[in-house]
Amino acid sequence: MKNFILLLLTSLSVVIFPAQAKGKLSWGGFVSASYIDVNANNYYGYNSGDSGPLFEAGLRGFWYINPNWSVSGLVIAQESGDWFESGLDVDYLSLNYKVPTNEDWEVGFKFGRFKISNGIYGETRDVPFTRPSIVLPLSVYPHILKEQSLRADGVRLDLDYFTLSGQQYTFAASIGKEAFDESFSRRFFGQDQGGTFESEWNSSIHFSARPNANWYLGLEYRRLKMHLKDSIDLAPPASPVRLPFDFTIDTDQYIASLQYSQQRYELTGEFTMRRGGTYAEGKNDAAKPLAPIFDGSIDMNAYYLQGIFIVNQQWNLLARYDNSHFIDDDIETNLRDLEDFTIGATWNFHRNFQLKLEHHWFVGTSMLPPVRDLNPTRTNNPERYWRLFAMQLSYRF
Repeated sequence: MKNFILLLLTSLSVVIFPAQAKGKLSWGGFVSASYIDVNANNYYGYNSGDSGPLFEAGLRGFWYINPNWSVSGLVIAQESGDWFESGLDVDYLSLNYKVPTNEDWEVGFKFGRFKISNGIYGETRDVPFTRPSIVLPLSVYPHILKEQSLRADGVRLDLDYFTLSGQQYTFAASIGKEAFDESFSRRFFGQDQGGTFESEWNSSIHFSARPNANWYLGLEYRRLKMHLKDSIDLAPPASPVRLPFDFTIDTDQYIASLQYSQQRYELTGEFTMRRGGTYAEGKNDAAKPLAPIFDGSIDMNAYYLQGIFIVNQQWNLLARYDNSHFIDDDIETNLRDLEDFTIGATWNFHRNFQLKLEHHWFVGTSMLPPVRDLNPTRTNNPERYWRLFAMQLSYRF
C-alpha cells in the first residue's frame, strides 16, 4: 500500500504542470495555530497540566483526468503535543473512478488512502474550517484514537441517489488498513512504550439521508482489529527472564447521527456504542500465565448534544454536552466516565480567516492518554474535575 501511495504521489507531481496548463488541476489549503491551556491531567503533554501550542497546515490537490478518473490528495504538517507524532503525513491520496450513470445516481470508487466515514465530522476533522470546535466531542471522536477515526489504506465504494424533490441518500462501504504510528502505542501504554500497532483489514458501512434541506440522518458500523507484536516486555531491566507479549484490540463501533439546521441555528446529536475488548498472548512459558492481566472490556455507550446559534455571517456561538460511559463496573470511576460541558465562539472576520475560542469543563478522565501505563511508578490524570481553554487562528487559501 505504501508503494501504491508513492506511485500516486509521483504521478501527481509528474502531471502537475501540464494539468495546470489545461485547467485540470485545482488546489488549496489551510494554516492554523492554536493554544491549549489545561489546568490538570495529561490531555496535551506527558505531565499533568501541561499546556502548549498546536500547529497544523494542509495542502490539498485534485487532478481531473477525464469524466471517469481523477486523483485527490491532502498532505498535512502538524505539531500536536507530546502524545502525537510531529511532521508531515499523507491524510488521504486516492485514485478515484466514477461509474457512468444517469443524473439520479452517482457511483464511485476510491483506491489508495481514503477518509473514513466516522460520524458527521469524521471525514473533515483535520480541517479547522469544517469542524464546529477546536476540540471535538471525545465521545464520538476520541482524542486517543485519532488514527482510527481518520483514514485507511484500501478501497472505498460511494453510492449517492438524488430525487427530483431534492432528497439525497448516500451509501458507503470500505475495507482497508488504518495507518498507525508509534505515538499510538505511547497513548495506550505510556510514554516509554515502543512499537507500532498493525491493523487488520477492517470494514466500515455508512448510510445517510437528507430528506430535505433541514434534516440529516446517519447510521454507521465500523470494525477495528489491530495488534502490537514483539514490543511489550513486563520484565524489569535487571531481570534475567523476559516477559514478552503480543497485544490485540478488537472492537465493533456503531454510530447514529441526527442534525437539524435552520437559518439561525443548528442542532446536532450523535450516539455511539462500542463493543469489544483487549487481550494478550504470552510469547514464552514465563509470560503465558500473566496474559490475562491484559484482558479488558471496552464496551461503552456515549453521546453528545450540541447547539450552534448563528448570530450573523461572522459570528457563531456553540454550547455542547458530551458524555462517555464504560459499562464494565470493574473500571475505576475516574477512568470509567467522562463528561464535558463546552461553550465556544467562532469569528469569521474575513472570508479566509477564522478565530475560534472555547472553554471545556470536564468530569472524569476516560478517553485521555495513556489508557494503561505499564510503568506503575507514574501517576497520570490525577484530577477528576479539570478544565481546558483553547483558541485557534486559521487561514485558508
